[in-house]
Amino acid sequence: MRSYSDPSTVARLEANAKVAGFNRWFDFDCLGAGNGEDELTLEMRDELTQHHGFFHGGCVTSLADTACAWAASTVAGDVVTASSTLHFLRPADGDRIRVHATVIRAGKRTVTVDGKVFSEKADEAPKLCATTLVSVAVLAR
Repeated sequence: MRSYSDPSTVARLEANAKVAGFNRWFDFDCLGAGNGEDELTLEMRDELTQHHGFFHGGCVTSLADTACAWAASTVAGDVVTASSTLHFLRPADGDRIRVHATVIRAGKRTVTVDGKVFSEKADEAPKLCATTLVSVAVLAR
């Protein structure tokens, strides 16, 4: 687990993910979550590729969206994405992708989150392949 991570927060988020059909199918892993940060990873598998064999952009975007929402949830509770901008910098051609999301500002109604997406291959340094900025709406408690 990462230094910022809180085991009870990870357990809550993973339990929520198990009831969502897409998240069960997507089958990502949480490396840590808490205190306005989290990291999620997704292993490459054939159904996640596009025609060049890279991770499909929709998969990159989905993992980034989930990571940013989870980071926001660590400081604001129940949330949903309100808007998102993602910039692809290079193909996600690794064995897995990893997103590190960090809360920039937590307001009463909106949480702003920065996300960095890395493509990772064994025996190579991770490569930054996308960045995202996400506004997350806080739902009524």
